[in-house]
Formats: sequence, structure tokens, C-alpha cells
Amino acid sequence: MDEKLKTNLSDQSIWQRLCFMVLFAVIFNITEFVILAIAVVQFFTRLATGSVNSELRALGPRLGEYLKQIVAFETFDTEQRPYPFAPFPESDRTSRHHGEAPAG
Repeated sequence: MDEKLKTNLSDQSIWQRLCFMVLFAVIFNITEFVILAIAVVQFFTRLATGSVNSELRALGPRLGEYLKQIVAFETFDTEQRPYPFAPFPESDRTSRHHGEAPAG
């Protein structure tokens, strides 16, 4: 083995990053499930009441931003670890009503 490879293999920070990458891959999959659950709840809430839950509507884009942060970390676009090592993302779409059908 050449010296650079030996140095890289003995670098503890890269192995620590691997552990975080595995952790965030698991969190990514859990978050996908939560987004699916929100979509189902929102659908049935809209079906039953004519409107969606505003708190869940606000949570959706925040979870999307969180997934974006995880992808950036996983693909080495950033070294910044996502939540819980950084603040949970805020939505760019605060208080906007995207495509909400009128109650009727």
C-alpha cells in the first residue's frame, strides 16, 4: 500500500464520518416514512373536513429541507451534520398556502 492510502485508512475522522453517514441514512428512511404518514393524514383530513391541518402543512416543507441537508452531508457536499447536530431547518414557505383548494 502506498503511504497516502495508509494515512487515509488510519484517519479516525473518516471512520467517524462513516458512522454518521450510516446514522443519517437510517434517519433519512424514517423521515421518508413520516412524510408519507403526513401525506396520508392530510389527505383524509382534507377529505373529511375540507381543509388540511396547518401544523402538518408547515412541517412537510421543513422535513423536505431536512432531507436536503442529509443528502448534502451524505454526498460530501458539506461537512455540516444535520439535526440533531445543527438546528432543525425552517421552511422557506412560511405561512403560504400552496395549492389549497377552497373549502366547499
